[in-house]
Amino acid sequence: MLAEAIRPTEPLGREKPRIAPPLPARSEWKEMHRLAADLGTELFPWQDCAFRYMYAVGPGKTWLYPEVAVVVARQNGKTELLVSHIVQRLLMGRRIMHTAQNRELPREVFGRVAEVIQAHHRSLLTRKPRFANGQEEIRLSNKGHYRIVAPTRGGARGPSNDDLIIDEVRESESHDFIAAAKPTLNASPNPQVLYLSNAGDDSSEVLNALKKRSSEDPSLAYLEWSAAPERNAADVDGWLEANPSIGHMPQVLPNLEREYRAHFLAGTMTIFETEHLCRWVATMRERLVDEQDWNACEGSHEFARHGYLGVSVDPERTRASGVLAWNDDERVKVRLLFDVTGSPIDLGRLGVDVKAQAEELRVRQVGFDPLTDGELAKYFKNAVSIAGQKFKVASSTFVNVVRGKQLVWSDSPAITNDLIWTAKKEHDETGAFEAVRAKDDRPITASLAAIRAVGLASGPQPVKPRVY
Repeated sequence: MLAEAIRPTEPLGREKPRIAPPLPARSEWKEMHRLAADLGTELFPWQDCAFRYMYAVGPGKTWLYPEVAVVVARQNGKTELLVSHIVQRLLMGRRIMHTAQNRELPREVFGRVAEVIQAHHRSLLTRKPRFANGQEEIRLSNKGHYRIVAPTRGGARGPSNDDLIIDEVRESESHDFIAAAKPTLNASPNPQVLYLSNAGDDSSEVLNALKKRSSEDPSLAYLEWSAAPERNAADVDGWLEANPSIGHMPQVLPNLEREYRAHFLAGTMTIFETEHLCRWVATMRERLVDEQDWNACEGSHEFARHGYLGVSVDPERTRASGVLAWNDDERVKVRLLFDVTGSPIDLGRLGVDVKAQAEELRVRQVGFDPLTDGELAKYFKNAVSIAGQKFKVASSTFVNVVRGKQLVWSDSPAITNDLIWTAKKEHDETGAFEAVRAKDDRPITASLAAIRAVGLASGPQPVKPRVY
């Protein structure tokens, strides 16, 4: 059943980021208010807060933070933030280089900046702004210079800069551009890099590196407006944390409600997580099960006899897992039996040990994949292949019992971790699918073993003999 949004009274987006350094004591951010007033615009409280960090000054009136990262959900006013910022820096006579993976984003900002300069500061223009694709630039008589470049090593090379703006950082999968662009700031007496983005995934190399060093690098102000990780995706308090423009832009909250419903029904909650909750996901591929559905199934129980064992061995034989599942009170209970690693694993030794455990627990059947688990499965007389169509059925069964809260798991962190990296692979128009790795180099043996065990435990049960 579709969860309803948990809406507080008179919601208002959070002014301060959930993750940030302490507010700076000295900042020239009020200059932005004067600029905004001149332009006839009103800054949102969250934009005010971001400017406090961007314009914080230290000794000698140089920027306290030579690097600032603003991470916030989409459609919250980043463009307005950038337009005001770039106009101010141009009026300060600074040289600005702006880039993004999608050139349309900086071009939109460039067009807005050009309109403002021509409307309010035309006398400072040394010539008309250039709009030709790949040659966009604005030059002022105070030496202010704003240009757009491609996010490549070649695009980064050129004249010196004071400001480097990198938009949609989550799309940057390497440091090549930054490595080439940062040296253009070396001659500036007061340089600053501004990164803007929403949340990323495992491939967002540059953004992930920024977040990793945020708590250790005093020169970086990392500002993240995001839903707290423990919040349910339907919790509007989380929406307010990630979308600070709620209450200031009346259309945002109803739009989020529609987006939540659409992604929930479509099974594309990873998109909602990154775009609207500004929370990191392992991959943008559709997950087999929703993380919160799985977490809601956690309980407490011990191993039971007469259950079903699912096993899985990584093709490289560096990891193997076994999961036990059984029926109890019309629900399937699940618990990790083993999760081992090796280089490679000694499957002979593992097989002997697991066989002894299975005999002690009186395991009814052992589910395996002949392509990867055959060497381990030979230690069990009651082994049954769960591959091909049977594995698709088992994958579907697993999803259904998790969604329906008909599964209870206990003490199984390896399964939980693997499910983050377990994606759903659609096969045809009938809706058939199976569980696959979300990333080729990330084994998911615990989740595969769990799927096989649950598939067996959810199948037809042996009929108990009647006693006369």
